[in-house]
Amino acid sequence: MSRTKVNLRIETLRGLACLLLVLYHVIGADASFGLGLHDGVMRRFNDGLVYLRMPLFTFLSGLVYGLRPFAGDSRAFLLGKARRLLIPMLVVGTLFALLQTVTRGASALLGPWYLIHLLPVAHYWFVESLFWVFVLMWVLERRDFIATPAGFGLVLTLTCAIYLTVRGPHWLGIEGAIYLLPYFLVGLAVSRFSLRNLLVVPGVRLALALLALGSVVMMGLPMPNPDRRTVTMLLAGVSLCLLLVSSSLLIPRLAWVGRYSFSIYLFHVFFTAFARLALTALKVDELLFHILLGLALGVAGPIVLEQFVLRYKWPALLLLGRTVQPSNRSGTGADVAVTVY
Repeated sequence: MSRTKVNLRIETLRGLACLLLVLYHVIGADASFGLGLHDGVMRRFNDGLVYLRMPLFTFLSGLVYGLRPFAGDSRAFLLGKARRLLIPMLVVGTLFALLQTVTRGASALLGPWYLIHLLPVAHYWFVESLFWVFVLMWVLERRDFIATPAGFGLVLTLTCAIYLTVRGPHWLGIEGAIYLLPYFLVGLAVSRFSLRNLLVVPGVRLALALLALGSVVMMGLPMPNPDRRTVTMLLAGVSLCLLLVSSSLLIPRLAWVGRYSFSIYLFHVFFTAFARLALTALKVDELLFHILLGLALGVAGPIVLEQFVLRYKWPALLLLGRTVQPSNRSGTGADVAVTVY
C-alpha cells in the first residue's frame, strides 16, 4: 500500500474525530452546556460517542507517533513538543478563558485565575496531557522499554492497570495523561509492530466488533459524563479504534478536514459558541439548524483561521506552535497534525 494512501486513511479518521468533537461541543457535555439538551435522540447520541471521541484522537496520536518516533535528539524532541503543544495551549487556552469571562451566555466553568493551566482549562486539558504522554514516550524510548513486543506488552499492561486504579492529580493534566496512555500505546503498537495486517483478518474484525458491542451493552444506556476509567469503557474504546483503522476508510473530503485537526481542536469552540449565541440572539429555535450551523462553523472557521495565521511568523508560533518557513506560508495545513499527533 502506498504511503500516500496510508496518510489519507489516517487523515480520514482524524477528520471523523474532528466532526465528533465539534458535534460534542455544539450539543454540549450535558444539559447545562452547549445547546442545553435534556433528552432526545441527539442527547443520547452525543453521550454515546464518549466511547470513541477522545480514544480515537489519542489512538491516532500514538499511531502517527509510531511512524515518526523519537530519533535520539532529546533536546529537539522535547522542545519541539513543548513549542507545538504548550505554547498554543497557554495562548489559546488563556484567550478562551478571557472570552468565557466577559461573554454573556457563555457556558464553561473556570477555576481561579491564579491557577489557570495549573488546573487545565476546558478541553485544552488534552493538549496539556498529551505533552506528558510524549515526555513518557521519550523516557521509554531512551531506555528501549517499548522496542520489543514483550517489553511493549509489559508497559501496556502496567498503564492499563494504572488507568483502572489510579486517578492521579488533576494538576497539570496528569490525570488526563493517565486516561490517554492506553489508547496512545495501542495506536503506537499498530504502527510499530505492523498490526494492521492482523486487523484485516475477518475473524479478528468479528472478535473486535463483538467485544465493542458487548462492552457497550454492559455499560447500558449512554449518560452524560460517565466514568471513563472502567474496564468496559477501555475495551469499547480500544476495540472501536481498532475496528476503524482496519476498515480502510478513505474519504478525500474528510481527509482534507483531518489535515487541520489541531487547529480544529484548538479553535472550534470559538466558532460553535458564536453560532449558538448568534442564532439565539436572532431567536432561531430550530434544533437542526443550530446543529448544522454550529458544526459547519466549528469545522470551517478554524481551517480559514489557520490558512490566515500561517502567513505570519509570530501568530503561527503563538496560536499554532508552528515555525513558518517560506515554502509553507500558503497555509495548506498538510503537516499540521503530523507533528503533534
